[in-house]
Amino acid sequence: METRKLQEVGGGTFTVSIPKGWAKSHGFEVGMELRLYTHRDGSILVRSSAADADRLGEATIDIGDDADTDAGGGPEAVRRAVRTAHAVGFETITLRRAEAFSDAERSAARSAVRGLVGTNVLSESDSEITIRHLLDTASVSVRQSVVQLRYAVVSLLRDATEAFVDAADARSRIRDRADEARRSAEMVTRHFSRSLVSHAELDALGVSRPDLFAYYAAARRLEAVADQAVRIAGIGEKLSGPLADEAAADVRPVADDVALAVDDAVTAVLDGDGAASRRARERCDDAAAGIESIDGRLYGGAVPGPVSAAVALSDALARLERAADCARSVTETAAAAAIRDENTRN
Repeated sequence: METRKLQEVGGGTFTVSIPKGWAKSHGFEVGMELRLYTHRDGSILVRSSAADADRLGEATIDIGDDADTDAGGGPEAVRRAVRTAHAVGFETITLRRAEAFSDAERSAARSAVRGLVGTNVLSESDSEITIRHLLDTASVSVRQSVVQLRYAVVSLLRDATEAFVDAADARSRIRDRADEARRSAEMVTRHFSRSLVSHAELDALGVSRPDLFAYYAAARRLEAVADQAVRIAGIGEKLSGPLADEAAADVRPVADDVALAVDDAVTAVLDGDGAASRRARERCDDAAAGIESIDGRLYGGAVPGPVSAAVALSDALARLERAADCARSVTETAAAAAIRDENTRN
């Protein structure tokens, strides 16, 4: 790092000298027009006009013809290309291939677009499909998205547990709600990815980079909890009947501890609430102790019901344990943010 003094020249203009070697290595020349961008975090970005273009404006992805390779064609390759380019943060995505897209590939592209927030198919031809993200960043609240995602996922986890206990046919309904949660999480991921390239993204979102990272980390963990909820509901569908009352009475408190831990952990990230973080860790510990106790009785044959129900209960508990691990991960994010904030305040 080099330092330079701010100097005043005639007319009240301030100047800062730029090291000649640095200027040359970045393609700056005498007389070149430079553009200065100021940002909310106090930084000033210097760019030449040639480097001013929005690097996340457009992406063109060639879809191959061989569906058996990672770079090949087929509906899954199309779906993956759309979701990946969207997550990176491109505004316009053009899928292109030498031959005409098949009906299945076009259907996959439309399906992928429907699964993304604020995105539409702009145009189609035989060999090109163009997709455009239409949502203005300035209208997005990443924080509010995480708040809503938290409520959705906590509710999902509780409903999935009840569906498991009752052996209800609820996986499809739970999966649809989990897909909604995934869309919200992917939107947060998109804006985080864009912020790695564009300072303007942070300005438009109105958040700092550390806060945005914390929101992103929490959203990814919430998405994982939603996936565990779908799996728990799926386990319940395979049961021949509801769990025995004693087994149901065992699993409900564990699920409630995990749901509350998730809720508190995200509160700690959003509000810097140390008490919420401590509650989340305590509830994760309570859930772990409850799971260990039930597992011990399961393997000892002390839990009533058929063997198939015992196996299903063990599987569901493993899913709850993974959800609790996600809550722990979110509390670690909150703890790291608290330490950073405590030691970097002016």
